[in-house]
Amino acid sequence: MKLVSSRTPAYGFTHIVLLVSAMILILTGSVCTALAQTSGIASGDRIEQLIDIAQEKGSVRVIIKLDVDGIDALTAASTQFKVKKPGLDAPQGAASADLALKQAISSRADTVTAALKGTEHKINWVFSSIPYMALSAGTDALIEMANLPQVIGIEEDKPQPLILPVEDPGTFIKPLTGQTRIPDKPSLDNTVGIIGAEDAWNMGYTGQGWYVAVLDTGIRRTHEFFSGKTIVEKCYSQEGDCPNGQTEDQGTGSAAHYPNNYFGWDHGTHVAGIAAGNNNSLYGVAKDADIIAVQVFSKFESSSDCGSPSITPCVLTWDSDQLKGLDYVYGLRSTYSIASANMSLGGGAYTDFCDTNSRKAAVDNLRSVGIATAIATGNNGYCGAVGAPSCISTCISVGASTDADVETGFNNWHETLLRLFAPGASIYSATGDSNTSYESWNGTSMATPHVAGAWALIKQANPSVTVGDALSAFESTGTSIVTLCGGGASRPRINVDDAIRELVGANTVIVPGMLPLILE
Repeated sequence: MKLVSSRTPAYGFTHIVLLVSAMILILTGSVCTALAQTSGIASGDRIEQLIDIAQEKGSVRVIIKLDVDGIDALTAASTQFKVKKPGLDAPQGAASADLALKQAISSRADTVTAALKGTEHKINWVFSSIPYMALSAGTDALIEMANLPQVIGIEEDKPQPLILPVEDPGTFIKPLTGQTRIPDKPSLDNTVGIIGAEDAWNMGYTGQGWYVAVLDTGIRRTHEFFSGKTIVEKCYSQEGDCPNGQTEDQGTGSAAHYPNNYFGWDHGTHVAGIAAGNNNSLYGVAKDADIIAVQVFSKFESSSDCGSPSITPCVLTWDSDQLKGLDYVYGLRSTYSIASANMSLGGGAYTDFCDTNSRKAAVDNLRSVGIATAIATGNNGYCGAVGAPSCISTCISVGASTDADVETGFNNWHETLLRLFAPGASIYSATGDSNTSYESWNGTSMATPHVAGAWALIKQANPSVTVGDALSAFESTGTSIVTLCGGGASRPRINVDDAIRELVGANTVIVPGMLPLILE
């Protein structure tokens, strides 16, 4: 494969579209020569493909991994400080450990930035808790990075779609799809009971004191479903679409939805409502939990970006904006008691773990401090594949079931990559149209916040529980759901009340409306 555009002859420099590429080729003889002495991170197909994109478009957005001195020790020093427990002060030493980690990453990023001086590039993000930075790079900057020993990994920064609700679940055909039953009536009021949340409430576990972070399209904070809740808001948008017109915004209103002509605009409100809504007659799973709404989507105007004229304009989320959102949630762990982060987004078809993805580092950090990252597997109806980033091995990947405990036909199934099922058919929750608007939606996007909300109930029951132990409790107490893909494989649908009993102990006496009594 040539390291120039496929439309460019190997020695025809005058035909190269980008002037900067021509200059590099003239000075070095060829891009291959320029890369011949690389440190090894970008000498293969990946950097070649990125250079092709940069030549065609003028630049390409990338996420690079930095070789930060002492990163393992610095990360361990930071992650030893777990998520804050309700009613307790922030752990002593957390701020200084986090600062040391941030400064080391920033220092290495400064070194790379200095080395790129004179090349075509723009720094988009430098992260605080993971050794990565995101930038837009021309061909000359890509070649320079390939030769920097401080850069040890590179991936394209791509815009990813929402996992959009499924309008007609019957259009998805799996080998055993005839068993699927989609309920005709709105079912959030049913599904909280199906997963045992109502029993957990009667045990005294409503999510009070805990937060669920929702990385999505933002939130309609004035909706009645969120009345009385504390809502922390943040926005990241590389396109500069935050309410202040910048790439970053925070405070009240910063996670506001985009206008309703953007397809998928109010997805975040529906998701947040499932996790933690409460209007005193309809309830989300963690009905007394609070919400951290992180708006990580940007506006896109062309059908080539959105995928179809029927869903244009739309909202998409850059990988690096998601990374910033996860990085932000990690940085809040000493301020807020965060049980989980919800990501009902992504795409692609992955048949194995995608652990080289930069988002794994952020998911790992959250998991290390006791915060679960619940990610939807997707609505493509795959048998044997899930979307990214749900293919990250340390996340909690969630598939969708019906209220009859049957896999939905649209669910993306993989025997190893899917960890838990939760209801995702005809789920009734808040929408962004008004302060009193609700709709029933289908999707793994609806299943995932059932799990994220259930995690808040688990954390209230056992604030020190690790993500791994909570997952094990969900798996061992769940209701087995056999895939419609054939072969008889199954995964558990969560029963949060039984998971709590397993974690708290078998000698728990449940008295409705009272905290559980532990018999010695």
